[in-house]
This record gives sequence, C-alpha cells and structure tokens, in this order.
Amino acid sequence: MYDQIVKPQTIVLESAPCNDDKGQFAKLPITYEEYGTAKTKDGHDKPVVAILPFFLGSAHAAGHKAVKDNKRVAPGYWDALIGPDTVINTDTYRVISFEPLINDSFHPGVINPATKKPYGGAFPNFSLADVSQIQRMALKQLGVGHVDVLMGASMGSLQAWHFMAHEPSYVSNMVLVVPGGMVLHPKTFVLASQWVQKLEQDPDWHAGDYGALPKEKQPKKALVEVLSDFWYRVQFPVNHSLLYDLNDMGWADMAVAHHALDANDAKTIDTVLASLNTSDPRVKAYKQSLTSLCAKTDHNVLLWQLRSVLSYKPQTALQKSEPFIRHMQGVDDMTDAAHDMLATTRILMIATEADDLLDIASVDSTMGMAASIGFDARVVRMPPAYTHAAGLNTASPNSILAFKNTIAQFLKPPAKL
Repeated sequence: MYDQIVKPQTIVLESAPCNDDKGQFAKLPITYEEYGTAKTKDGHDKPVVAILPFFLGSAHAAGHKAVKDNKRVAPGYWDALIGPDTVINTDTYRVISFEPLINDSFHPGVINPATKKPYGGAFPNFSLADVSQIQRMALKQLGVGHVDVLMGASMGSLQAWHFMAHEPSYVSNMVLVVPGGMVLHPKTFVLASQWVQKLEQDPDWHAGDYGALPKEKQPKKALVEVLSDFWYRVQFPVNHSLLYDLNDMGWADMAVAHHALDANDAKTIDTVLASLNTSDPRVKAYKQSLTSLCAKTDHNVLLWQLRSVLSYKPQTALQKSEPFIRHMQGVDDMTDAAHDMLATTRILMIATEADDLLDIASVDSTMGMAASIGFDARVVRMPPAYTHAAGLNTASPNSILAFKNTIAQFLKPPAKL
C-alpha cells in the first residue's frame, strides 16, 4: 500500500506521432502519476516500473487522492501491489503510471489552435504503435533510459506488447494481467469493430462534431448500448451462448454446428440483460457501476480508444526490430539472437479462461511464438471464477492480489551462474 496523497502530473511532448505515424501532433500532453522517488538515498537512479493503462482506465494505480475524516479517499486500482515492502517496492523502484492517451483532458473536444474550434471529427487517430512510441518518448523526457518492469492489465497489455516490440532492449521484464497475446483472437476484433460501427452510426454523433450541442442533444443511445455490452463481458464469465457479433446470426449457426451452442440458446446482449435477476447482488453491482461509467464517459473518448484497439499489430513491429532481423537472417546464431533479443525480456502473463474480452487462446498461441524466437515467457492461469475484471482492481474479491507472491517471485533477479 502506498500511503501517500498522489496528484496527477503532466508533461508536454513538442511533437508526437499520430495517424499511425503518418502525421505529427504538436504539444501533446501526457498525464501520469509517480510513486516513490527517482533516486536512491545515495543518489543513484532507481530501476523503473512503468504501468500502462487499461481501457477507459486512469493513471491512478496507487496512493489516494485525498484524506477525509481520517480515511483515505479513492485508493489506486493496484494499490495493494504498490508501496514500501510490497511487490512493487517504492523504496527500491521508481514507479510511473500513465493515463490513457485519449482521456477527459485530451480528446476530440479540445480546441484546434488552427481553427480556434474543437477538433471534433478532425481529431487524429492514435494507433497503438503511435501510443507506444509516445509512451517511450514521455519516459525518456522524464529521464528514463530503460524500463526494468513494464506492467499492464487488459488494454495495458496490448500497449505493452507494442512498447516492447518496437524496442526490445528497452524492457527487461513484462507483467501482463488478463492480457491479449501478440496476435489477438478474432473475437476481440469483431467486438471492437461492432462497437466502433455502432458509435459511428449514432444519429446524434454528427461525425464527431457534437461538442457545441446542448447536453441533451449529444449522443447517448449507442454509448449506453456499447458500454452495457463491454461492461457485462468485463464482469461476468465467458458465456458461449452470448453472441459476439451482435448483428450476424451466422456466428450462432457456426457455434451450433460445432456443438458449442444449443440452437435455442443464441442470445444478444439485449436479451441477456433483460433476463438478469435484478435481486442478485452481482447484477445490482453491475448495473450501478454501469450507470456511473455511462455518466462519466464521453462518446468520442470511447470511440477513439476503441479505434486504437483495431490498430493492434505488435508482431509487425517486432519483425522490423534489429535483433529479430539479425536472427532471421542468420547473422547471429540462435543462442546469441535469443540473448540479444530477449535475455533482457522476461514475460509473465496472468490470464483467465473466463475472459470474454481477450480470449485466453491468444495467450496460448503467444507461448508457441515465444519458444520459436527466444522469449522467456510463462503463463499462470487464474481459477475459473476469475473474470476479466479480476486483473483491474486489487479491491475486488477475486482479484490479481491473489497472485501477489507469483509476481514477487517472478521479479526476483535470476540466480547468477
């Protein structure tokens, strides 16, 4: 536990890539939180832990935002993992946690200095390749030349794969929670594409230019529909009867043919939500948290973050990296290539079979890839009751906190020969 009040900080990058490195954005703000000091008591730089944010998450991974009536207010989502004498020890590590690039302060509603009006639909897209480059630029501006531990849950894991793939020697260890693999299962892309399409087809969206409209005329219907589906899949175990292409019954036909789904059991999210037992405490909690999420989420923030998911392609970046090219060209032998590339990168993935957003099959397929190119990678499986939400908050009953010792053991320096 990091028992400190933590305030977000912001730096500005003078020029940053956007539109999948086809454009540049001037004066891009990067928001982050920092836990622990940058240097040891004797003045040496501490090794760095960088935490990348999950979808619609925040930089607030540890500490608290205030004290009220002698009680901590708003502890960080991984607060139980970060602090003195815990897994991510702030006495020995400098910990930097990033806000999502697209957030409540940086989004299509900000003012375009060229037009003096909100960007709206003209706001650039930021691919995950852009985001990973921006995060590395931000770290280097903060004086970080190397990341000892790169951590991320959910979408944070997707950013981490891109981050490492673009510059393998920059990262020593990765801890990925409820992660995707280096190649995502098609289901994830189907869901993201479906949600993007639904948001873009909302008649009140106006191609992103709704910022000047009164609140009651701004888009709401599609946002609620998308977040209802997304948040259900976060909170509840994977259900083979819940379709993941909500408009295409062909998916149901395929599932029936492979005996994964009963012919009378195909459901869309609407029918699932309508049949929920409202007296069930889990359902009550789901509905309460969904109401809060819908109230505080901007349509364009949701859309632009989802668009970045569709840009996921870390294997492309990895194949362009110098160590990978040397290995594939046979310039180095297998031992040298593996050492160059990824004696520096050890990877722990903590995944669950019950994940309905980032299918564990993509993690398993990554293990096969890892063996062929020299990754030191391992997977730990959560119990079946642990859903995608298990990785997002150490305060929940079934949470990543149960794997505290696993992470601690993984981060111990390898024994010297």
